[in-house]
Amino acid sequence: MPDTFVRHEFGADDWGVTVLHRSDQGPYRWPTVDTVGPVTAVSLGLPVGVDVTGGPAALAGRLLTGEEVHREVVPPFGLLALDAAGRFALQQDWIGMCRVFTGGAGGLTAFCTRPGLLAAFLHGDPRPDLDGWASYTLCGHFGGDSSPVAGARLLRPGERVTGRRRDGGGWELVTTTRYATDDVVRDGLAAQDRPVGELLDRAAEAITTTAAGIHGLYDDDITLGLSGGKDSRLIAAALIAAGRTPRFLTNEDTRAEGEVARELVRILRDKRGLHPEHTLRLAGARANVLGTGLHERARRLQRLTDNQFPSSYLVRPAGPGRLVDQASPATFTGAAGELATEYWYPPTDDGEPSPRETALARLLNAVPAGVADPAVVTAERERIGVLLDHGSGLGLHDLRLVDYIYLVERVRRWYTSAYAIGMVTPFLSPGFVAATFALTPAQKRERLMHTGLIARLVPEWAQVPFVSVSTGPSTATRVWEGDGLQAMAELLDTAHGPLTHLVRRPAVEKALRTAARGGRPDQRTLQQFTWLALASERLEPGTTRPATGAAYARITAPPQQRQPAGGAVARLRWIKRTRLGGRLWSAVARRVRPRPPAE
Repeated sequence: MPDTFVRHEFGADDWGVTVLHRSDQGPYRWPTVDTVGPVTAVSLGLPVGVDVTGGPAALAGRLLTGEEVHREVVPPFGLLALDAAGRFALQQDWIGMCRVFTGGAGGLTAFCTRPGLLAAFLHGDPRPDLDGWASYTLCGHFGGDSSPVAGARLLRPGERVTGRRRDGGGWELVTTTRYATDDVVRDGLAAQDRPVGELLDRAAEAITTTAAGIHGLYDDDITLGLSGGKDSRLIAAALIAAGRTPRFLTNEDTRAEGEVARELVRILRDKRGLHPEHTLRLAGARANVLGTGLHERARRLQRLTDNQFPSSYLVRPAGPGRLVDQASPATFTGAAGELATEYWYPPTDDGEPSPRETALARLLNAVPAGVADPAVVTAERERIGVLLDHGSGLGLHDLRLVDYIYLVERVRRWYTSAYAIGMVTPFLSPGFVAATFALTPAQKRERLMHTGLIARLVPEWAQVPFVSVSTGPSTATRVWEGDGLQAMAELLDTAHGPLTHLVRRPAVEKALRTAARGGRPDQRTLQQFTWLALASERLEPGTTRPATGAAYARITAPPQQRQPAGGAVARLRWIKRTRLGGRLWSAVARRVRPRPPAE
């Protein structure tokens, strides 16, 4: 952390709050810490979608009076309100995305945005939470409220903790669940019989209000990742319809993405006279990625997010080695638009799997079948089964049960917007999410929300085909390229902690051998093992062995030639072609296979 970071301290003998944040806020107009009179607000993120009249301290004052200040917020956002009179309130957002963790030990209750720091404060050296890592292995993220370290859990969706200081010292703490994910889903189900036009109106209002709301918090143009897909196009259409043309950024590792994005910008120029700034780049270009070795790329990413980032980002350029005291630009992302489509649905063929099995198969997909330890798979299926039972209890019996699991697991824990101030996800406006649960699965298969809203907001874009995930090859870097093969082979030699046994080592070695011989193994196996092995080095001291190079030698050894049928005997048959050899061969044959006696 740079020395220039701003530090705030509040507290007394039996309580304390420490806040560190960057000193350069840039165009952001919502301070992290704000004190007015007896009330101090500590904001974790931006309150997009919320009435921010009066600023952070006023919002904190409303939280202290019990108001549902998070009801309309676009996650992630958390708020801590302190009252000099001796009380506080801490509010998690409605989906539980804001990274605020809690734990207790020795009569102390603590909260922190970094689970590793929390565990170190309460327990000393952090230890891994193996249940949480089991989820990470199979899902690609930490499931539910779990954490990378034991003794720390994420605040639940809508969770509010209030405290009042006793006259003689100490605190009375009360934890409640306020407006949360299930309430948003129930709102949607209650509207499922409403006319389609009304649902589109509700969704359009939600995302356009979000698009307009960011400008009260950020005094500059917004950057939007514009792909050839449907989600970013709908966000772009909402911004343009609101008169807020953004800067566009397109990753064209897949060629079709760049081609379609260029066409969309051309239409704006020719049909509307708009000339937005449009940057195209190769996000996973080898030259940008491989300049930093695989181990260092992974370690930086793990330190930055306390091990919580998706391992798929190992094929992206390395992040900074330390926090940066400079505001990053505010961006919009089209993530969560999948809730309005058939994204996780099975094909419409006869005999499709049940919603339960579909949800399990989609979620437990961070490694191929057979790579994870079977006991880990069984335990994780049981955990997800409890969530599926809960969703059924809400009235979700069709494929919307799949959407529910996507929302409460993948959106909440996998989305990278949880780690970046200023990355706004308009599709997580609670009004939009509720509207998606009012749609039927058939309407989602027709992409009714996207096509209907784009045709309404920017009709000129309605006829441009969407790019799908299967459109054309990608030029992005593979995890075994550069020093990746040797680095992962070394981890097979050195990393032997319990975390590394969540996956089957023979499956990892097989994937590495395939890569060494010019094949293209499933990247998921190698990415997940790398992440587990390097986390093990930090969280499981004493389990790392010296490097020997043995695994690399095995993996890169040339394949052994197969012996032809018959082996050594076949190679000796030439002896029969000589006179003496024929007699010897016959004699040996009689001993090995004696003739049956004459009758």
